[in-house]
Amino acid sequence: MGIFGFVFAATAVGVLVYEHEMDVLHGPYIEGRKAPRIVAAMFDPVRPLVEAVMARINWRARNVVYLAAMA
Repeated sequence: MGIFGFVFAATAVGVLVYEHEMDVLHGPYIEGRKAPRIVAAMFDPVRPLVEAVMARINWRARNVVYLAAMA
C-alpha cells in the first residue's frame, strides 16, 4: 500500500509542477525571461512528445486527485 501512496503523491506533485510551469504568470511566456540552458536545448527535439504524455497523465491524475479528495 505504501507504494501506491508514493506513486499517488509523486504524480500529484508532478502535475502541480507541470501546471505551474505552464502557467502564464510563471511559465516561459514572460517577456525578458532567461534563454534556455544548453541542457534544455538538448531536450527540445523530444519536448512535444513529453508534453503530449504529460498532458495525458495530467488528465488521468486529475481524476485520481478528485477521487482521493472525495474519500
